[in-house]
Amino acid sequence: MAVANNERQVTWSSANSASVSAGGTQASDAATFSATAFAAMITLKADNNGTPASGDTVDFFALVSCGDPDGAGSDEFPNDDSDGMFLARLDTNADDPALATVALPVGKSVKLYAKNNSSGRAITVSACINEKTA
Repeated sequence: MAVANNERQVTWSSANSASVSAGGTQASDAATFSATAFAAMITLKADNNGTPASGDTVDFFALVSCGDPDGAGSDEFPNDDSDGMFLARLDTNADDPALATVALPVGKSVKLYAKNNSSGRAITVSACINEKTA
């Protein structure tokens, strides 16, 4: 059995990145895993839109769906950071841009949720998923 690596860009309203306002949040479009995916990693990036200061961090969460729990007709996702799985906190004051690669749970599909903790600066977020398939 051959194993393949498949990379896919996480999109935000069909764009490759999103500017998250100070104190704001942003959820990505849904990314669907391949039917044969058995493992995944995600590379997260946060790029400060201004001069970074203390507290300029972004928290990333995975909003994973395994499908349609009530059979209503469409995949359902957790709503936000209180329901999602914490992935990483990137500090743009320490590194700008800040990057991290972490394990990502494999479900049917996933959305990425970004929470900007800065009180004064927008931060642009982006990510790509690498899934291993059989």
